[in-house]
Amino acid sequence: MRRLILAILLLGVTPAVAADLTLKRVMLSSAGVGYFEYEAEVDGDATLSLDVPLDRVDDVLTSLVVFDSHGAVGTVELPGRDTTRASFGNVPFGPEALRSSVDYLNSLQGVEITVQGPRPMEGRLVHADRVMEALPAPPGPPQPAVQRTRVTILGPEGLRQFVLEEADSIQVTDPDLRERIGKALVSLRREANQSVRHLTLRSPGSGQRTVRVGYVVATPLWKASYRLVLPAMEGDPARLQGWAVLENQSGTDWKDIALTLQYGNPVTFRQAIYQSYYVQRPEVPVEILGRILPAEDTRARPTEFTAQKALGAPAARAMAAPPPAPAPAEMAQTADQAQAAESAEETIFQLPSPVTLASGYSASVPFIDRSVPAERVDLAVGNDIHPLSAIRITNDTGTSIPAGILALYDASGGATFAGDARLGGLPVGERRLLSFAQDLRTTIERSSSGETTLASLTAAQGVLSITTRQREVLRLTISAPASEPRIVLVEIPKEGDRTLTIEGGPIAGTEETATAWRVPVSLQAGEVRKLTVHLDRLEREHTELLADDAQVVVRLLNEQTLPQPARTALLRLAALRQDEAAKRTSLEQLKAQQAAVLQDEDRIRRNLAAVAANDALHARLTRALDLDETRLEQLNLAIEQATASVDRAHQALVEAAASLTL
Repeated sequence: MRRLILAILLLGVTPAVAADLTLKRVMLSSAGVGYFEYEAEVDGDATLSLDVPLDRVDDVLTSLVVFDSHGAVGTVELPGRDTTRASFGNVPFGPEALRSSVDYLNSLQGVEITVQGPRPMEGRLVHADRVMEALPAPPGPPQPAVQRTRVTILGPEGLRQFVLEEADSIQVTDPDLRERIGKALVSLRREANQSVRHLTLRSPGSGQRTVRVGYVVATPLWKASYRLVLPAMEGDPARLQGWAVLENQSGTDWKDIALTLQYGNPVTFRQAIYQSYYVQRPEVPVEILGRILPAEDTRARPTEFTAQKALGAPAARAMAAPPPAPAPAEMAQTADQAQAAESAEETIFQLPSPVTLASGYSASVPFIDRSVPAERVDLAVGNDIHPLSAIRITNDTGTSIPAGILALYDASGGATFAGDARLGGLPVGERRLLSFAQDLRTTIERSSSGETTLASLTAAQGVLSITTRQREVLRLTISAPASEPRIVLVEIPKEGDRTLTIEGGPIAGTEETATAWRVPVSLQAGEVRKLTVHLDRLEREHTELLADDAQVVVRLLNEQTLPQPARTALLRLAALRQDEAAKRTSLEQLKAQQAAVLQDEDRIRRNLAAVAANDALHARLTRALDLDETRLEQLNLAIEQATASVDRAHQALVEAAASLTL
């Protein structure tokens, strides 16, 4: 840190003492941010200085916090991000005019300049142009042309020109403008080279004290990795050792700092607050505003919520383990234990010893080392013939265990790599099942079948409610190794609203996750066990009787499990529907015959109109018309009787449907 030198010449005021801020504490979060805290010993009013990389200024401005029990926070000052804009605001051109000498000269149009060289002159600059001119040479072959810059100025003698490449110097005549141009060029150079910003913090106060300044900036994630030594005997705990892999990408060496690891998922933002923004504002006329009277504020109170009791975790189940081998290997203990603390949102691990780590380097430090309750089991998932070897651990450490990967070792007789596992984060008091290998000595055979049965049937107010059971029957045959016992957790996926029942009754220790059921099956060495489970899904449908029940009733009558009372009622309903349908068919047939006779009468009347009254054909047509009239009278009577019969049949069906109760 560099010391800030102040020159305060106010009469009767003691100058503030400049103090260095030293990095003392770093907290790395699993959310991708880090808290950096600096300290300085001050006496009275103090001015603190701190260099911050340019890419971190936004985070510093949004999170800077000062802890000072006997002082106050004054101002925090730093150079603006774009000082060039302000510097060029006092000159007649912008940085883009510095791309070439012609652009620069043309940006000075109207400015008085002084030219020194073979042709000295003064005047206001009019324009600069690039031209191609041939070089002077003796007569002969054409000479090559070169590009020259001709500058036109307006002076007391009128318009004059000079060649830029032949002039010794060109100077702005006005010394004030010349000074402003020089400052703008200096700021441009300083902006290009400045990769850090110098923060100045003024802290008025009294007496000797420690001032702490902290801020939150983006940092690489710290990662957790674990080593887990499997228990050698049934009932033994497992040995869990957690390591934190961290990086120092702060640009500053860490020297004996207090390092804290934070595990949680806080909300973090990034905002370009150091950037200058200008809002385009519409121009509006001046208005005379009327007086307003705000409403009186009312008392606020906390919203009340109904508390729910937490569900108890299932009891642990003793699991068998492979027989131990002699002389188990012991994992080395960590030199110091990290101090852990739990809050509602996060878990904090305070490393016991100061950390020294050069900028750009990584380190791996232990933060957990203890025994945890463990059970060795197998986990049967999917359709694999071999289950997974797994261990179920319980977090009794008092704090949450961060997510990470685990390397598992079997220390029975010697440290042997057993496999890797994934830990998705383990809250206090909860258990997790860690699968790390495939058990090739245990086999599982599966078969399944499906069936649909009638679960329930009700009828009321003319509506038939049917519930069918879609059942999948899953049969498993599990074989243990010839010389080792096993406990296999058979995992059965959940799908929608399916329910699980086990043939032979419930099995103690069956547990449920968000996506599956786990059914424990205990086997002795060489034992073969069978497990049959039913996965049921109920499907419900509602049918309005007399509207769309025909096919549904037929389907129900084909159900072998249909109760006899329901079968009798549905058979009567089907018979009434068939009776109505038969009578309605007879009615339609009579109406068809009536239509045919009417059509024949129409034909006869057209023929009678075309035949003379004394013609023999006229008499035949008259007799035929008389017969049709007689037939129509008979059909009309039959149709009336058939219609009444249909109405009676339909009414009987309606009454039967309305009175049907199942």
